[in-house]
Amino acid sequence: MTAVHQLRLGRMSLPQSHPRAAEQICEICCYVIDHPDGVIVVDTGPRAGHPLIDELYAPDVAVITSVLAAAGFDERDVAAVVNTHLHFDHCGQNHLLGHAPVWVTEAELRVSTTERYTVPEWAHIEPSRLRLAADGELIADGVRVLHTPGHSPGHLSIAVQTKRGLEIVVGQACYSCAEFAAATTTADDMHDSAWHSVGLESVARLRSLNPARAHFSHDPQAFEA
Repeated sequence: MTAVHQLRLGRMSLPQSHPRAAEQICEICCYVIDHPDGVIVVDTGPRAGHPLIDELYAPDVAVITSVLAAAGFDERDVAAVVNTHLHFDHCGQNHLLGHAPVWVTEAELRVSTTERYTVPEWAHIEPSRLRLAADGELIADGVRVLHTPGHSPGHLSIAVQTKRGLEIVVGQACYSCAEFAAATTTADDMHDSAWHSVGLESVARLRSLNPARAHFSHDPQAFEA
């Protein structure tokens, strides 16, 4: 039976320029959808070794293949990677799962090439690996991708039918469990302030699905109905 597992990839410090600087530390979570047709990895975290990212965020991250192995998953069984979006802290280790196709939205792919959006070489997806995710598309039996813009123009979330019922990998469509429970998200966490109403609509859409559980990229606590 399909199940969703949270894996912890580490944490990074938030610089004073970050909207959530007062929180100081940002946790980094990825998710494994353990599916009968193969393992689906949602987001791959950042990596070390980029001078600017290391200076600003001092990421303390684990290698995703090692984290998978420690959780009992063979990297060779990864059938797909889904990037909720292409910010540096969500796509930095895509290259370590180079045999697997990568699902992302077309809007996200376009914005990823704009200045200061991400680390371009981390966000680049080889054409042979690229899969463009249509809104509502089934990428495996019981696994559906949903366009949830706001935090980024092409953000997506994943709805998964599991033994618990419907579970959603929210990603960063909503930053925290508490915000999701309150049916809100902050303007500061949007692509820019003009995207706040769109982001609120995305949160409302996900909540309207009445998930049994919802998972977040930067909050280890899951929402439970």
